[in-house]
Amino acid sequence: MKTTGIVILVIGCLSTLGGIMSAIVGRQPNFAGVTFIVLGAFLISRANKKKEEADKKKQWEQGTNDDKQ
Repeated sequence: MKTTGIVILVIGCLSTLGGIMSAIVGRQPNFAGVTFIVLGAFLISRANKKKEEADKKKQWEQGTNDDKQ
């Protein structure tokens, strides 16, 4: 999920850059790339949060197992 988020984030940045360049030239600006930036950032954030939750769960399970021994 993190890799997908990075790819979408890069696509969003390139799209937004293209929108800014088209606005400079005088065409109708298209800033739909901002949507991809937000989506990519969300996916990266969610992947990091899931990893932290998995680490906490693993630490909790190891702590519980240490009590039983």
